[in-house]
Amino acid sequence: MHDEPVRQYDAFSGDYHWLYSDSALSGKPALEYNRDVLAEAGLKTRILDCSCGIGSFAIALAKLGYAVSGSDGSPGMIEQAILAAKHANVDIPLSCSSWQDLPARFTEHFDLVFCLGNSIGHARNREEMLRSLKGMRAVLRDGGKLVIHSRHWEQIGDEKKRFTHYPWRERAGQRCLPLYVWTYPEKFDDAFTIEVALVFDAGAEVSIRSYPIVYYPFRIDELMERLQCAGFVEIQTRFSEDKTEYRVIAA
Repeated sequence: MHDEPVRQYDAFSGDYHWLYSDSALSGKPALEYNRDVLAEAGLKTRILDCSCGIGSFAIALAKLGYAVSGSDGSPGMIEQAILAAKHANVDIPLSCSSWQDLPARFTEHFDLVFCLGNSIGHARNREEMLRSLKGMRAVLRDGGKLVIHSRHWEQIGDEKKRFTHYPWRERAGQRCLPLYVWTYPEKFDDAFTIEVALVFDAGAEVSIRSYPIVYYPFRIDELMERLQCAGFVEIQTRFSEDKTEYRVIAA
C-alpha cells in the first residue's frame, strides 16, 4: 500500500468500525465465506491476514485456535486492531507493513495468506500490484495459498451507482448512518473515489464526518495475468459477471 491510502486509512481508522454491522465485526461472515479454504487447510495451518484493517477476521481466526498474524499498511488501523485484540483477549502478532515489504517483516512462511476487503484495489497500476503480489508470494510456503477478495470493477463501472447506504448502526449511545458517494472516472483505468460519509444522529443535532477512499480498478483477466507473473499457479476463482464481488485462490 502506498502513501495515499495509508494517510486515508489513518484518518479513517477510528471511525472505520461504523461501516460494518456487529455480525461483520465479529468476523463470522468472512469465516463462512472462506470456510472451504480453512477446512481444507486444517486447524494447524499458519495464516497471515495481510490486509487486516481493524483486526476483525484475524481475531475471529485466533478465537478458533488458528496461528494467525496480521499486517496492514496503515499504522492507525494497526493501532485499532491491537486494541480490538486486547479487548477480545487474544494474542495476535500485528505489524504495519506494505505488501511488498512483507518478506522483510516476516521471517516465517505461511500456509495461507488472505488479502480481503477489496484491499488489492489500492495498488495503483500493474507494476505496483505485481510487486505487492510478489511480496505475498514470498511469505507463503511452497504449496501455500493466497486468497484475494475483490469488487467486480467492470460491473461497478457499467452501473455507475452514485450512492450506497447501509443500515443505521447504534453503539455506545451513538447512532450512525454510513453512506458511500461514488465518483467515476471518464476512463475505466483511472481512479475511482468513494466518499465515505458517516451521518451521526445525536437527537438534537446531526453531524457528518467524511473520508475519501481512492481505488484503482482492474479487470479479472488483468488480476489473473498478474498472479501468474508473480509466480502463482492453479488459480481458481468464483468470478461471475452478475456478482458485485469475487474471490480468487492462487497456489
